[in-house]
Amino acid sequence: MMMQTAIAAGTTRRIPAKRARIEDDVVADYLALLVKPGDKTLQLGGSDLGTVFLQRGAFHEVIASLAETDSLQTQCERRSVKVDRLRRQAGMMAEPDRSPLDAALIGSDLGFPAMAGNWRQIASRLKLGGVLVLMGTAKGSAARLADALGADEGWALQEMIAGDVAVFRKTKVFDAAETRARLSEAGNPRRAPRGLKMGLVASMMHGLQTWRARARARELARRSH
Repeated sequence: MMMQTAIAAGTTRRIPAKRARIEDDVVADYLALLVKPGDKTLQLGGSDLGTVFLQRGAFHEVIASLAETDSLQTQCERRSVKVDRLRRQAGMMAEPDRSPLDAALIGSDLGFPAMAGNWRQIASRLKLGGVLVLMGTAKGSAARLADALGADEGWALQEMIAGDVAVFRKTKVFDAAETRARLSEAGNPRRAPRGLKMGLVASMMHGLQTWRARARARELARRSH
């Protein structure tokens, strides 16, 4: 959806509808630069950031509750984003699905058993060099998964954005045994997760760089037409 605002000449101009948190706008801009038309992407948990994948022309799969997937579809309608490439699924991922993924987004509002159970399939489906964007890595289940990935040789922390959003890249072919071992260690209820969080100044600087990169991309697209 677009909002309208008055300007001095008495006309109106259209500006993008903003999200509730400035951090989510930073993540949205990052995803818009990451995702290419035709990419195969997946989202675990409810978030209107799924609109970015679809707007960029990705074939996007959402694993979330019916209420959350309905909310995402509503956000797509509000933002005039087509949903013909959206695939919705409630609960756990379909076991037989082995289709490769270019990128995945995991939300923070999930219990660790559900996150870990789905993660094994996501990890096996992501292509070598594929990207995982993990939200809310400073605490809770996402912090535990971040700990597991940090100890797994098959994953490299590429960067932190928006304070507590970690971007991991897959560097080795999926190893089921190692993945299970790291998840078991991180999921130990007697062990407090370390998690990941970027400093405030670094977060603000990265956000500024992301906005500038997005502005350059828009300008290049405008000139090419």
